[in-house]
Amino acid sequence: MRKIIIALPKGEKLLSKAYNVFKRAGYASLELEKEMIKKDRKQLEFQSDDSSVIFLLVRIADIPQYVDRNWADIGISAFDCYREYELSNITLNKSMRGDNFISDMLPDLKLCDNARFCVAGLPEKLEFYNKCKHSDEKILTVATQHPNIAANYFTHNRIIVDILIVSGSSEIMPKHGDVDVIFDIVETGIALKENGLIIFEEAMPIQTKILVSKAALKYDENISKMIGVLKGAIE
Repeated sequence: MRKIIIALPKGEKLLSKAYNVFKRAGYASLELEKEMIKKDRKQLEFQSDDSSVIFLLVRIADIPQYVDRNWADIGISAFDCYREYELSNITLNKSMRGDNFISDMLPDLKLCDNARFCVAGLPEKLEFYNKCKHSDEKILTVATQHPNIAANYFTHNRIIVDILIVSGSSEIMPKHGDVDVIFDIVETGIALKENGLIIFEEAMPIQTKILVSKAALKYDENISKMIGVLKGAIE
């Protein structure tokens, strides 16, 4: 029998939460549970106890690609990863990118607690930000690690922006770079406060969803059965 391949985020913060979603649905893996106890994890592939499932431990940012390319049938990923991946087809001229996975078959797993996208900046920049919301002449300079989601958000809100892509530590950009605001994921807000920033606007929550391969759903009836079981376990 064909085994269902499931991609789980390998980061310590989300792995146990993501795995427990499948465990509650009856897809347990003792060997994965033993590996999760270790501090220095080396193994990345595990079978479920009933041998019906293979769990892969993958960087959460790569999971959308795994499902999109049918390297995995199902995966758990966060909004910032799968939506950025979907929207990147515009900038990379790959119109089919993100076309093979479905992200709305099951509800938000709520694995990211209070995480949400926020627009933040120095207090003295708040007035300028509000002016940009009502002007076609002012340009807002934004630093972000999520350029496609940011562009989509500001376009929807009719704010003209110049987006600067950074790979990390965006909190220091308003003070040391030619940046008006940052568009970033905020959980506790401590990093913002320590760098003298305040939240201007909460843009959207960070959902965690189960991504399902359209191809796998079409050709393997066991995928549909698993979705049904997962739905009961989540609700």
